[in-house]
Amino acid sequence: MIDNLRALAAVVDSKSVTKAASRLHLTQSAISRRIQQLEEALGGALLDRTQRPPSATALGRRVYEQSLPILRGVDELLTLTHQHAEPTGMLRFGISQAIGDAILVDAVEEFSGHFPALDLRVRAGWGAGLAALVASGEMDAAIIMLPSGDRPAAPLMGWTIATVDVVIVQSRRRPRVGEAVSLADLTGQNWILNPVGCGYRAGLERAMGERGGLRVAIDTYGTEIQLRMIASGLGLGMAPRSVLRASANRDEISVVDASGFAMQLDLWVVHLRDLGNLKRPIEMMATMVADGFARYAAP
Repeated sequence: MIDNLRALAAVVDSKSVTKAASRLHLTQSAISRRIQQLEEALGGALLDRTQRPPSATALGRRVYEQSLPILRGVDELLTLTHQHAEPTGMLRFGISQAIGDAILVDAVEEFSGHFPALDLRVRAGWGAGLAALVASGEMDAAIIMLPSGDRPAAPLMGWTIATVDVVIVQSRRRPRVGEAVSLADLTGQNWILNPVGCGYRAGLERAMGERGGLRVAIDTYGTEIQLRMIASGLGLGMAPRSVLRASANRDEISVVDASGFAMQLDLWVVHLRDLGNLKRPIEMMATMVADGFARYAAP
């Protein structure tokens, strides 16, 4: 049926069976045979053969017009598996909640300028949840954080784009502890952290668990919201060093040097095996996020 619709569209577009045959690299008899098969399937004449060259009948014109989006959709479908084909359709991309508002906004804004025809759908979340969505096929790719040295679980694959240091931070104007402390000195302090599910919150809970536990005064999403509250002196917090330097609140925040505490996380781009024509946009999004971290890597 698709080949027969292509034959009809070629004849209507070129207004010639001869030109349609040349366009589709077929013989004129093959074009005529395909249109006859289409007429038999639809139960009506599609070409007025009393005219020279044949022209579309009223029914033929309606079939032609309704076939165009179908043929375009088939063409797009056929390019999905070709990595170098023009990206079309939708890209469902997940980004770790902890990456930071400034870096995420810049990356998405720049990406949209490169692929205006691609429908980008971005979803922020925790690494484990995003990885599960990619593994199930509900998301095309995601950037997640994993402890340095870890790898995504099968069937996911991917590559690392950056390694980030996560630091403990406090208000510069209203510090709650000294700049150089031990983890024991942080016991009993109020903390402003991401909700449960955040990887570096879990790492801090493990480190603090041996010292009386972690008292979370405020758990909320949004890096900038957290840093604003930390800057006001409401509690201690955590942030990747690069995200902190990208923050509008960076001048109001100081880093706490907690002896015995060090945390590094790797940023991974995870996906399933075949990316098709989404390979290039996924690689570009990953590069833009990595560039965002690199931009703020140095003091």
